[in-house]
Amino acid sequence: MNSLRRMLDILNLFRPEQPVIDVDTICSQLGYAQASAYRYVRELSSAGLLVRMPRGYALGPKVIELDRHMTEYAPLITCSRDLVDALVAHTGMHALISELYSSTVINILQKQGTETEPLNFGRGRPMALFRSATAKVILAYLLPRQLKRVYETNAAEPDLQRLGATWRDFSKAMLAIRKQGYCVSVGELDPGKTGLAAPIFDEKSRILGAITLVGSNERFGAFNQAFLVKQVTDAAAVITERIAMEQPAG
Repeated sequence: MNSLRRMLDILNLFRPEQPVIDVDTICSQLGYAQASAYRYVRELSSAGLLVRMPRGYALGPKVIELDRHMTEYAPLITCSRDLVDALVAHTGMHALISELYSSTVINILQKQGTETEPLNFGRGRPMALFRSATAKVILAYLLPRQLKRVYETNAAEPDLQRLGATWRDFSKAMLAIRKQGYCVSVGELDPGKTGLAAPIFDEKSRILGAITLVGSNERFGAFNQAFLVKQVTDAAAVITERIAMEQPAG
């Protein structure tokens, strides 16, 4: 299992500024021996997760195949799509479904609202862990031991410090969000935009992700906030129920 994790960690090296990697990159950035790096590259290439290029390796065609499958059949997406469409239709704002994996929050579904200015953090782009209504509402529902681990790993991060300079302050801030049942943030990821997020849970009531409504401060302010909160929290509750029942929308 450790060997598999080490091999898959190679995929984390791909970034906008680093679309192609080679064995030297793997060895220098992950600290792997050359023999291990070559073996992992062969196995990833055989699985279609990497493809050989003139300057090294790029992500392979299997990734886009999996992305298409996820877009069409992933339960969190199929259980959410009609509700996301309805939120956009009722408010004109952008609507997002985001999921938690490891210590990363990433948007897996995005529906464009009537506002033309794009979001800085659209589908497929990891979000800052301690900024945005989306990330904070997910953090708030982690198990205490998970939240403590996140805090200890990131205690020096300025964004975390703004939520609480000590573990006690940070955990109190998360508890306040949890008691409220939703989170609102203003301008934390996109200047001039407000986000409202509510948690989505799996069949065992563990935090799975969030549904978020994002719009310009002016558009957001034109609505009664209680109305928006009900729209988003009701949608989150329906998605959670569908996940538990394994009944995607038609």
